[in-house]
Amino acid sequence: MTPKDVLDLKEASKYLGMDEASLKLLASERRIPCLVLDGAWVFSKKSIDKWKSQQSLRA
Repeated sequence: MTPKDVLDLKEASKYLGMDEASLKLLASERRIPCLVLDGAWVFSKKSIDKWKSQQSLRA
């Protein structure tokens, strides 16, 4: 995984079109794929895309 495939909270919330607080809640409840790196949430773009496609299948 290269750094451009990794998003911080702000980038991931923009990418997903949701506010940071909602994304942080999903992350803390482990309802979205993420990692904590040096005390900050980080998200893999590939994992988020996969998660998004799974969400649209459930809706």
